[in-house]
Amino acid sequence: MRKRATYAGFTTLGIAVGVLVSPPAVQAAVNYFDTTKTVSGTGSVACPAGTRMTGGGVGSLPDDVFGYTSSREYLLTGSMPNANGWKATAKQITGKYSDANGWTFRTTSYSAKVFAVCAS
Repeated sequence: MRKRATYAGFTTLGIAVGVLVSPPAVQAAVNYFDTTKTVSGTGSVACPAGTRMTGGGVGSLPDDVFGYTSSREYLLTGSMPNANGWKATAKQITGKYSDANGWTFRTTSYSAKVFAVCAS
């Protein structure tokens, strides 16, 4: 029996068959997620032995705070692969106001939360 089917705007004629075959990409994705593990840490993180890092990133930084006499801001300065893991660098900028000196600022390093996706 011949049936007419439309796919993405194209009409084809073919024989109806009762077997559906999954594309290889779907099975590959299932296997990939079965063999991955996400690890997280502060500042930097490494994948466990026997795995390879396939991706990574940094979590969100805390909200900036601005007041009449003080402020606190966060700045992400780097997010990159590091050996077999991921590393992120950030800064915290703290400001204080006084009538005598006006605004003064101090910059310190901040350890952001990072994650790495590891596959075996």
